[in-house]
Amino acid sequence: MQTFHGHIYFLENEIDRAAIIRENIAQALPKLTYVGRLIAKPVGPHSKPMFEIHIPASEIEKITPVLDEMRQGLSVLIHPVQENELEAHTVGARWLGEALPLDLKVL
Repeated sequence: MQTFHGHIYFLENEIDRAAIIRENIAQALPKLTYVGRLIAKPVGPHSKPMFEIHIPASEIEKITPVLDEMRQGLSVLIHPVQENELEAHTVGARWLGEALPLDLKVL
């Protein structure tokens, strides 16, 4: 079964707000298969602190609009999980809110 990853980005001074948004998302979207911890620094291709969620492909069309309503202005990257990570994070990616730069050379 295909899965999508969602990355919800925040600034260092928004970590308390991000924690509340994370908890609200976890409560409102029980079909998520994973809700990750807050990562308070940029990692991998991600240029800002973030937390990650995993969305089953069968739920993507239902979950995306709810996520858009709950993100409170934070940027969200949604991409498919696939072998070609560069393609997943670019061609297959969609953004809710402002698109942020990614460090694609690490993919």
